[in-house]
Amino acid sequence: MTVVLRDDVASWQLTNTIGHIAAYLGNKMSEPFDTGKYFTSKDGVDFPRNSQFPIVVLKADRNQLRDLAGKLKNSHLSRIIYVQEMIDMIDDEELADVLKTKTFEDMDILGIGIFGAKEELKTLTGGFKLWK
Repeated sequence: MTVVLRDDVASWQLTNTIGHIAAYLGNKMSEPFDTGKYFTSKDGVDFPRNSQFPIVVLKADRNQLRDLAGKLKNSHLSRIIYVQEMIDMIDDEELADVLKTKTFEDMDILGIGIFGAKEELKTLTGGFKLWK
């Protein structure tokens, strides 16, 4: 899983964007998310298993995100393009109405999440830097 975030947004927007991207992609995965129910400590405490897939977080500028979104338009990869309006609107009907009034070029992309084969993701995102 790769999450590409815009490099100039507030930290609260980044955490919101990451949370929604991870939740969406995790929900849409057709492959098993984990390898079992729990990891158990020596003293018998169960810890739910985390994803068996690596999650890489990268950064990009506005133009790079728009280019990546364009490349994904006809892709078979699971993906989500998270835009500012998704933070601004509480209701999905309201969001749908607002997005109907905008073009792709009008969209303020905050992040993109992609799930797929490692090599395909590297090809698409190889030019981006790790978020540090």
